[in-house]
Amino acid sequence: MGLFKKKEENIAVEDTDVTATVDAGRRFSVIIEGITTMLDGNGSIITGQLFGKILKGDKVYVYMATAKAIECEVQAVEATIDGRSAIVDEAEDTTVSLQLTLPDDANIKKYAIISNIAPQEKLDPRVSIENPALAGIINGMTAHGTDNTFHATVAYWASHARFITPIKMDQEPQINENGMAVIPKDTKIGFYMLKSAVKLTGTPEDKDSMVLPLFTDWTALRRWEGLAKDGQKIHTQVLTFQDVYAMIKRGDVYAGIAINPFNKIPCTLPVPYLDTITGTPGYQAEFGKKDTNAPQENVQEQKIPAGKKILLGVPVENEENATIRTKLTEYGQTHEDIKSISFLTKVEEDTKIVRHLVVLEFPTDFTKDQMKEHMEAIYQTLKPFAHEINQIEYALKGAIPAVDDVVKQHEEKMLIYTA
Repeated sequence: MGLFKKKEENIAVEDTDVTATVDAGRRFSVIIEGITTMLDGNGSIITGQLFGKILKGDKVYVYMATAKAIECEVQAVEATIDGRSAIVDEAEDTTVSLQLTLPDDANIKKYAIISNIAPQEKLDPRVSIENPALAGIINGMTAHGTDNTFHATVAYWASHARFITPIKMDQEPQINENGMAVIPKDTKIGFYMLKSAVKLTGTPEDKDSMVLPLFTDWTALRRWEGLAKDGQKIHTQVLTFQDVYAMIKRGDVYAGIAINPFNKIPCTLPVPYLDTITGTPGYQAEFGKKDTNAPQENVQEQKIPAGKKILLGVPVENEENATIRTKLTEYGQTHEDIKSISFLTKVEEDTKIVRHLVVLEFPTDFTKDQMKEHMEAIYQTLKPFAHEINQIEYALKGAIPAVDDVVKQHEEKMLIYTA
């Protein structure tokens, strides 16, 4: 297992397997290291390091930080083979120069990533997670590790990533009448740890450097030999960088993260590196806490007007609501401040506007600002999945007796998490 050794959280359930249904077909990436404009001014030649196998005629996507991915085609490939350059129809794991069908106004920059994996505009629970730009850029850690511009690119793609990580559960998900897997509300979740053979910055002398294994895609996860047993499916959880950072900073168990630790070029980022990412002005502008004296961007306090009639009910059984239930359960399980979560559907009788209603229970000494932080985080977690009903409201347990009564009457279906 290379630099890492497997260590598990203390949850007594059997190891599980990586599903064989995930497409692990040909995939490649190129880290762009140079751009040369052709003599006639008609197009550019892109030079960089290829990881994987590329073919002339491949459809590819060019990824640059803060920009929309550019879709184009490989028109020509020049590769270094046995120390010599040659025009070829295919190349693999070498230095290449590519001619692409780029638009005239494309401003390609150093450390942009070329990949044959399409971007994921929206998170879809039915589609396997992909992070092609991050998966590509970390292949350059060895070659470009002394370049601050390179590290800025790594920081950008890492902070925008949705990672896959294997988890342990003390009970299996339940399949409902619609064939959807639902995590029981009292399930305990444990995360894996890997031991780094290299002492990471910030690790005390008397402690091992334990890292949280994260994967950009299922192909990278499948390289973890020995994770699976007896053909069972593996249980995984999708975590944003913000989820990961919050979890690591809550304790001193992890010395950092390991991205694709079983790839040829693993990427290990110690906690001080993560601190640097989160401390940059760009990160703070996009993900940092808002001014507590200003209204929250997505969460605002409102009072229900006197006499306004609302209807409360159990959310219908469909894929969207099943996913939201799962995400709310996972949020509660990974945030010890949350005491309980209930999930309802709210309908205004006069306007017929339908909203998701999330009822939260916090510690009695929690301030409004602390509550709003969780509400904002939950909103960001649910937003990618809320399509049929895209408005989310919150209520506090104990604040509205009528809501508490409805939850109590339908506790089995509405109360989805308790600490």
